[in-house]
Amino acid sequence: MPDMDRPREYVDLGKVTPETAAELARLIRSGMRRAYRTVDGLQAVCQAHGLAIPDLSVQDGKIDLGDVSVETADRLACLLGAPPQPESRLDLNEWTEAHKVMDRLSCAFKTATRGGFIDLYFHPDCLRCDTDAAISLGSIPVKTARRLVNALQFGA
Repeated sequence: MPDMDRPREYVDLGKVTPETAAELARLIRSGMRRAYRTVDGLQAVCQAHGLAIPDLSVQDGKIDLGDVSVETADRLACLLGAPPQPESRLDLNEWTEAHKVMDRLSCAFKTATRGGFIDLYFHPDCLRCDTDAAISLGSIPVKTARRLVNALQFGA
């Protein structure tokens, strides 16, 4: 008897004909096409704005935005309509300043995507890992990602 608490690593389709398997693969590809096209569009518009968002991908039917630098998150917030921070601001990699950036980005994102939600998480710089501070942008639905692309293309 299989363990019901453990996720299965495969789907048992039983005996299927090659035609049925090919049709299933076609349906999966066509169902995911919109998500992959949205990622392509988002990568293009981010590149056009000089935003470094290297980890864009499709995960579990959503668009995973990955991690970005605090400076990139700040620039994205401005592109989405947040007012720019004063030039005399403190180091963005500091905890309080990074959280201000996250608040600005969250509000601008919600407005620009007409109610879309983004789950942000701050990773302070790590001396042990020798990595800079970053903000995880999380995953968003494809529909929200399409609105994000439009906001970045045509202005928030």
